[in-house]
Amino acid sequence: MVVCKRGRLPGIRCALLMWLVAIGFMATADLPVLGRLSAAEMDRHLVDQDWLAGELGSQDLVILDTRPRKAYLKQHIRGAVSLPVWDTFGGNPRTDLAAPISKIQALFSAAGVDQQTRVVLYDDGEMINAARVFWILETHGHKRVLLLNPGFAQWRAAGLPADATPVRPEPRQFLSHIVPDRLATKLSTRLAIGDPGSVIIDARDAVEYRGRKSVSSRAGHIPGAINIPFEENFTADGKSLRPFSELKALYRGIDRNKKVITYCNKGRQSALTYFILRQLGYDVSAYDGSWYEWGNDLQLPIEATSPKDPATSSGAGAD
Repeated sequence: MVVCKRGRLPGIRCALLMWLVAIGFMATADLPVLGRLSAAEMDRHLVDQDWLAGELGSQDLVILDTRPRKAYLKQHIRGAVSLPVWDTFGGNPRTDLAAPISKIQALFSAAGVDQQTRVVLYDDGEMINAARVFWILETHGHKRVLLLNPGFAQWRAAGLPADATPVRPEPRQFLSHIVPDRLATKLSTRLAIGDPGSVIIDARDAVEYRGRKSVSSRAGHIPGAINIPFEENFTADGKSLRPFSELKALYRGIDRNKKVITYCNKGRQSALTYFILRQLGYDVSAYDGSWYEWGNDLQLPIEATSPKDPATSSGAGAD
């Protein structure tokens, strides 16, 4: 505390010192909430192998393996907890939607996660599983979540600590509070069509976008949607994300002043687009039901850029 009294600091010097203290307080108040920030953590919520290897065993860190349980039991990052991405989806018949809040709270509580826990997510390197869980956590109000880039395949190839013993964490209380700006619904997506302040991005491949195949009863895309396939986010070998300078160029045509909605088939591919756009500073949400919901609702409009091509329907989508 700075005290300006007679015999202490001269008036001008004291006033200057108090101003500097006030500025320092305000700057501290605006610091990110990740805690113990490293250069890797500050790099758009991505961490690399070296950083994570150095953090293994940290008491406030939970590592979540989002791959299928079978892959986890075969081998996983030492200390990681199994939380398969499909556990975050709803049950039949609406497997396209996120699970109810009660299930999400129970799922992450059992995994040892609360709102103060630092969480690192990983998969085998395709990133769509980890990104989907990232979106789930952000939608439910978690602010300390990170992604490992690349994934477990590269971790194992590097000879970093791995194990086959299942980890049973001490449960914590994960309390959800939904962040509406991160969640797009069928209604909000319908309202975004033709809205000059909104952009819709279709993260599926070009064949699905053009209406040549579909996971739903109808083929095509949401009217006005821009097609940026999620594969374009990766390097040529497909093993890691492209540098953010290249990703920034990939999305340079998207106006930063507009609200962005991403969708795919069932929410994994578009979650990666969501993650990248979040790190690039866009106001973005992910459409929960995605094309699986939209394409099966006969009341909703669709477009197909190749209407003469025979559309085919497949029972399951890539995501």
